[in-house]
Amino acid sequence: MEEHLIELKGLSPFLIGRIQLSPAGELFNVEVDIIQSESGKIFNHVTILYNEPDKKEAINLGVHHLQKYLNSKVH
Repeated sequence: MEEHLIELKGLSPFLIGRIQLSPAGELFNVEVDIIQSESGKIFNHVTILYNEPDKKEAINLGVHHLQKYLNSKVH
């Protein structure tokens, strides 16, 4: 499993975005969450993407879903 942490500018400094990439054979599953920075506990689950064929694109899609989720909460 691979984990990418993303700073959420303008939100609480105690929250960060997390994209977890899990290989599933030749494909990748992506879990997108907002977590507490100190404990790592999930504050909000955003989505799970299944069977993405390209690793880099899977990460980009995870970031896109995180951004889309955050924008929907601001507006």
